[in-house]
Amino acid sequence: MTSEGIITPQLPDPPDPAKRGRGRPGGDDSRARILSSAGKLFASRGYSGVSMRELAQAAKVNLGAVNYHFGGKRKLYHETTMRLIEDIGPHFGPIIRRLREAVGAAAGDRDALASCAERFLRDMLHAVLGKRSMRWQMAFLLREFHQPSREFPMILEERISPMHDAVGTLVAAALRRDPDDATVRLGSQALIGQIMSFGASRTVVCARLGWSDYNRERIDIIADTLIPATLASLGLPPRLAEAQGTPS
Repeated sequence: MTSEGIITPQLPDPPDPAKRGRGRPGGDDSRARILSSAGKLFASRGYSGVSMRELAQAAKVNLGAVNYHFGGKRKLYHETTMRLIEDIGPHFGPIIRRLREAVGAAAGDRDALASCAERFLRDMLHAVLGKRSMRWQMAFLLREFHQPSREFPMILEERISPMHDAVGTLVAAALRRDPDDATVRLGSQALIGQIMSFGASRTVVCARLGWSDYNRERIDIIADTLIPATLASLGLPPRLAEAQGTPS
């Protein structure tokens, strides 16, 4: 009450911004946190190994928020897969386009095709091994490869097939075979598989070489090791520096 006898209403304290949206079903921030947490949990433990309560705790939301946004774990897994497909597109889309354009421009020239292969391998190794988000994304994809869910056909169509088809243009041109030939498809799998293997076996590689982790210099060492063998497997000429016996 003031000195004039007028009662002044007591207004509530403003909400704490740090707490805003925490557990609120309608918050976009809550939905984003749920998707982010779900991707990492599903990647590390699989669909069956993660409970809804654990998902809510990891995202720092209440259980009702997960159900509100996704209507259950099955739908959340689907949305997580779609989010992964969208997120990795900008990393690999430009690499695919560059490879297709370079193979087309090479017009069968063996030295040009060798340059295409080298550029692709180096670009892919840096994209797969050098981006921190790819650690859980690759683990998620590898789980789908070993234990495919109903989302696998979507992953195959949206991300796997476009990459393999692009690599197939290189392999087909190098081997002088039809892109649909089984040898070309298997060769494409072998080329991409060796790149992914260095992501899946990061711990082993680093332990054997005494590295704390991959970095740009170490990824280039991996690339310099893989490129000569890859060119040889495709029947393509070695890089000029290798042919001359000089450091690259």
